Amino acid sequence: MKAYNLEEDSVQWNFWHSRAKIQGMTGSFANGKSTALIVGKALKLIREYPGCTGLMARATYPKLNDTLRKDFLMWCPPHWITKRPTQDDNSCYFTNKSAVHFRYIAQRGKMSEDGTTTSNLLSATYDWIIVDQIEDPEITEKDFLDLLGRLRGSTPYKPKLRKGETEDSTMPITGPRWFCFGANPTHNWVNRKLIRPYHQWKERGIYSPDLIVGEVDYGQYKLEDFPLMELFEGDVYSNAKNLSTDYIKTLEAAYKGQMYERYVLGKWTAFEGLVYSTFSRERNVLTRGQMLRHLKDCVARKIKVQVLEGYDFGNVSPTCYLIAFVDDLGRVFILDGFYIPEFSYEQHPKTISDIRSKYMGLLTPTEPIWADPDIFRKKVVSGQKAPESLHRILKHLGLNTKAGDNNIQSGIAKVSTYWNGRPDVSHVITGEAPGPMMYVCEDLTWYLDEIDDYFWKKSPLGEYIDEPQDRKDHAMDTTKYLLTKRPLASEIVLSKYDLPPKWKFWHEVNDAA
Repeated sequence: MKAYNLEEDSVQWNFWHSRAKIQGMTGSFANGKSTALIVGKALKLIREYPGCTGLMARATYPKLNDTLRKDFLMWCPPHWITKRPTQDDNSCYFTNKSAVHFRYIAQRGKMSEDGTTTSNLLSATYDWIIVDQIEDPEITEKDFLDLLGRLRGSTPYKPKLRKGETEDSTMPITGPRWFCFGANPTHNWVNRKLIRPYHQWKERGIYSPDLIVGEVDYGQYKLEDFPLMELFEGDVYSNAKNLSTDYIKTLEAAYKGQMYERYVLGKWTAFEGLVYSTFSRERNVLTRGQMLRHLKDCVARKIKVQVLEGYDFGNVSPTCYLIAFVDDLGRVFILDGFYIPEFSYEQHPKTISDIRSKYMGLLTPTEPIWADPDIFRKKVVSGQKAPESLHRILKHLGLNTKAGDNNIQSGIAKVSTYWNGRPDVSHVITGEAPGPMMYVCEDLTWYLDEIDDYFWKKSPLGEYIDEPQDRKDHAMDTTKYLLTKRPLASEIVLSKYDLPPKWKFWHEVNDAA
């Protein structure tokens, strides 16, 4: 068995000592994910739960045998094994009656109508499950949920103690029914359904609907609706003692920009090909309470708050509406709206009126709604009348619209300047500079999902081109319409009396005077 350098209180150490039902080890290349899963989890559970059955899985058969199974057999003490995996039985059996099944998850020829796979693991029962590189495209969210349903083993905790060892009171009495996974930062369901909800809870105390919660027993007390997952993230430097200096230097030289942030630093926030790559949930997203408090503060300070509205019409595709306000520094706050597919245009004016009424006394729309220019050309039948433009029909229903700017490139460039912000404007909550010039309310989840999926198109050679993908872009188009008459963020003229003192930007306290 190889030697492995493990520092106390390192990312790997903390992952090894996690007792959560779902445990994730993520981050950069070569940060010790696979070794942590094998040595810190699989071998420990095999030894301390005699007779247990575990699953070690990867997306495909080649990835399974060439990486995970190969590494497992390299780390596992040979004298533990009574029978090694074979072509007919890809399982490993041990002297204490434990067993590990090596399985791949991707299912050929079993794709269902909704695009999900049917796992071949559904008839099995496991005490623990390890999936390495869970972000691989062959693994779906349904596979993850199906595997969670297989964790119903009840093998008791009976460790064979060496001299001087004592039982670990933190280990589950039976099971342990743990799901452990490793992942590199990737923009797919793993980020949306596992990583992001956990980050929101850990960093901001937000309980997303996707956050997996339950009752956690701490012995003397129990916590209800507590996250059942723990996430441990490390960059390549956190595993430097087990890597050659040459390997790390090669990564540093080869990877630039977002690739460096993802695969060297292990950041989930960096994704190649995103249109708004500088948009950050930590910087650009506010809670509804924070946004309303700022709006009320503006009103109390007698600020003439400008109201912005945007509208993108869809028949089968979603219709999107946004309402925002602008504060005295020119910062835009996207406060509310709707995003509804197959939504009859006759209901749009009433729905928009209902949303506006929620902010009566705080916001007073005075300008037409900046809308999709197509509604001025699109003809529909209105009752028994001849076809009219949708714009005129909506006007008859009390909704006044004006054609928004539909230039894709200039619109994206303008929106980007608002997400990026300015060095002389501070963050509305933290006071840190540079601060964004646009924020969005966190409960507009459809907006956040769309901006996270808004990518540039690729050429046949796989290179990105200056044109966004024409899918799931309704909220993004609405944002462009919303800002039609706004200047670029860099062109907004600010009074020096409105700006925070210099020390807030450079931390030079002496300049405050």
